[in-house]
Amino acid sequence: MKNSIPVIITLLWYSFIVNASHCGCKNLSPCYEEMLNSLLDVDEDPCVENVAIGASTIIVYLQALKQFCGHAIKVDEENATFEGRTLYEVVLNTTDEVERQSKPVIVIEAGQEAGSGPVMLALFIIEQIVACEEYSEMMEKVTWVILPCTNPDGQEYLRCGQEPWHKNRKPLQNKLTYGVDISRNFDDSWTTCPVSDNIFSSNYPGPSAASENETQFISNVLAKYKQDLKAYISIRRDGHSILYPFASKGVTRTDLDKAQSIAGEIAGKINQRAGNIQWFLNSSIFDMNGEARCGHSVDFAYNKLGIPYSYEMRVFPDSTTRIMSKFQTFPKGYETSLRNGYFSGIRELYNIVVNEKTRRAGY
Repeated sequence: MKNSIPVIITLLWYSFIVNASHCGCKNLSPCYEEMLNSLLDVDEDPCVENVAIGASTIIVYLQALKQFCGHAIKVDEENATFEGRTLYEVVLNTTDEVERQSKPVIVIEAGQEAGSGPVMLALFIIEQIVACEEYSEMMEKVTWVILPCTNPDGQEYLRCGQEPWHKNRKPLQNKLTYGVDISRNFDDSWTTCPVSDNIFSSNYPGPSAASENETQFISNVLAKYKQDLKAYISIRRDGHSILYPFASKGVTRTDLDKAQSIAGEIAGKINQRAGNIQWFLNSSIFDMNGEARCGHSVDFAYNKLGIPYSYEMRVFPDSTTRIMSKFQTFPKGYETSLRNGYFSGIRELYNIVVNEKTRRAGY
């Protein structure tokens, strides 16, 4: 008994740390607290945003959520990449099937260009909505469809320390080379830009529009929810901005005024939380890139499906941070500040969608 006292104290102290931190939540939901108490080992971090993000992390995390918070989450695992990794469709909702049909839908997908940052942010969004009691209303008023990792093959290849990479890993010409840039493979304005047939190019858009499993998966999910889909955000790595249509051309259209205005509101909210080091920008995709980028999922969502609030969201400005770090020291918790800022932007979009539905219902 005497020897067990330090162990008991350690366990009690660890439990206090878990309950005190709440992974950013003011109060944990009962199902999430039960999940942590049942599955968490003493040496494990309770917050998904603090662990290494790989394919196994996604599998374990989503399976745990299904087991303990199944009333709020549904996970579709029917689609896969060329290498056989699952393309997950996660639906967050707390109402029955009849009520769901009248609720607005927000789709968030992450990781088209590989990299772990966008995937981590998508899992963090899932965590906050499911785990935090103060955000439970976000599931009651909106159906969330989150595609947490839409290029898992590319992500794993990049994560394992290989060459810089943002394509998928589909073999081309008898494995002479690999990969299609799925961010240029959507069926919108695909032939407007000069189509590159150079399979060795890092920007190779594929043999035809929507030729890739990942592209078809995202397109089909967007089409499935088209009737109630009000907003779509594609989270991508290495940047600090929210970008509205168009990607394929630099034009100004009056029907874009609302989308531009909303982008400004989201950027303003993020800058309140995370604009102390680098300002979070809003612009058109074309203007930010300085050139046309055809086959873009945001243009596909806006033009082909009529989703009014369609955006690309660049997160975690790795390239800029590497340069800036040579001249200044970043404050402690800088990445946490960015992550919380991005989530505040997602909550602002949620508020806009809900308020718009309320106004329309009042007429």
